[in-house]
Amino acid sequence: MFVRPLKTIFVVGMLALMSLPATAAAEEFPPKAEKFIVNLAKDAITKLTDKSVTLEEQEQRFREIMKEYIAFKTIARWVLGGRYWRSATDEQQEQYLALFEQLMVSTYAHRFQNYSGETLDVTGVRSVGEMEALVQTTLMRPNADKPLRVDWRVRGSGEVIKVIDVMVEGLSMAQAQRSEFSSVMRDNGGDINALMEILENRLETARADRLASTEEATK
Repeated sequence: MFVRPLKTIFVVGMLALMSLPATAAAEEFPPKAEKFIVNLAKDAITKLTDKSVTLEEQEQRFREIMKEYIAFKTIARWVLGGRYWRSATDEQQEQYLALFEQLMVSTYAHRFQNYSGETLDVTGVRSVGEMEALVQTTLMRPNADKPLRVDWRVRGSGEVIKVIDVMVEGLSMAQAQRSEFSSVMRDNGGDINALMEILENRLETARADRLASTEEATK
């Protein structure tokens, strides 16, 4: 779902906050969020840039990181929209979440094989709400004219911290996806099956692109 330059999906931070007052926990959250993003970048590079693994193993590693470190279901429900999610049947909800996950994996997992020394540097961090922070970073790319500005919105809940949005050059990836999905749903009278048909078509295209990319790399 997140845009092409954003190839990293990252680490769970364990927060020892249960015994602290809520205000103290909120005050301490931004530094923890910063550490979380630093660790998350290292974790992605370590696990996802290994060129010796098979495509299937690469996708499995990506899926595990995505599920563990990204608020995947929260994002998937939010980009669909609350009223559309609530109006869907249990079966439709399950099918939608599965398609959303498969599309992310097929679209992005293999791109980590193209890693060529990019680094993520933290430039700032600020609180944006109770137990939420925006970690500002730059993605340094070899041979690029300038670094890419990437901001990570992270949220803490109990002992868990996860990414809930990524902004590239100020553009929210979650908001962009929500706007697109809302347009599709409105144009089709709120029929989630129409959206899922589009997602299925994109999934087929992503899988074809993945295979083509893999074959090209092995030549």
